[in-house]
Amino acid sequence: MSKSIGERERTFFAETGYLVIKEMFQPEEIAAIKNEYEKIWLQMLASGEIKQDPLRPLESLYPNRFRDFHRENERIARFSLDPRVIELLEELLEEEPLVIQTSYFFKPPGSRGLSLHQDNYTVGVHPGTTYAVWVSLDATDEENGGLLIVPGTHKLDLLSCEFVPGSSAAYAGEMTPIPPGFRRVQISTRPGDVVIFTGYTMHGSPRNRSENRYRQAFVTHFAKSSLEKITHNYSYLMNKKGQRVRKPINTSPKVVEISGTVFNYQNLSYHDQVFSKVKG
Repeated sequence: MSKSIGERERTFFAETGYLVIKEMFQPEEIAAIKNEYEKIWLQMLASGEIKQDPLRPLESLYPNRFRDFHRENERIARFSLDPRVIELLEELLEEEPLVIQTSYFFKPPGSRGLSLHQDNYTVGVHPGTTYAVWVSLDATDEENGGLLIVPGTHKLDLLSCEFVPGSSAAYAGEMTPIPPGFRRVQISTRPGDVVIFTGYTMHGSPRNRSENRYRQAFVTHFAKSSLEKITHNYSYLMNKKGQRVRKPINTSPKVVEISGTVFNYQNLSYHDQVFSKVKG
């Protein structure tokens, strides 16, 4: 169903850096996108692209995330560009959004969490920031590794990270400490709910401690069409018509402070990513 936002929602988003929209997608739409990724997963399993690790028998079967499959799959592209999402973002941003990337998280029982971080630290949108549209595909809560948000951190600058070599939870080996005076909030969702948050809003998720509950989610990152530059790894931009949009490269995003060069950070440990074969 179509969702519209009022002044209360705009104010909440401006003050906290996030917004929860209940029941944006219907059960059949959620089932369809889950089925699409299950087909991709089964094909990779059958071809040997995904191999089971005896030391991590369940987690190794489900890569941490499938990234950017909207570039090669029309159904996924349409889901990321759903008119209801675009309309909602145009209301919030007051201009057309551009797709930066898509991610699909399986997060089976026992899988690792994702440490608190700010998306624009690596994406490097300038001026402005990113806007994530996080679609809940399963019921989520603290037990199965639901989304964590640190409200109000979107008003801060991009924060420096602590580098944790070999960390099983760190985002690209980096962790962002919560600043004094802020606290994290656990977001609980139902299938079809949507959470929108900015690229400055600190967020993450705990480990999936459940015995038999997945925490699947589909995330599309957007930027305002007025952005002037973006980091090389995220420069495959797409407008709401599905057309490629090109912007200059940001060679000095915040992540360079840790990695030393924009071309090194992509090799930091962000466990088990599977990328689309369609390159920018």
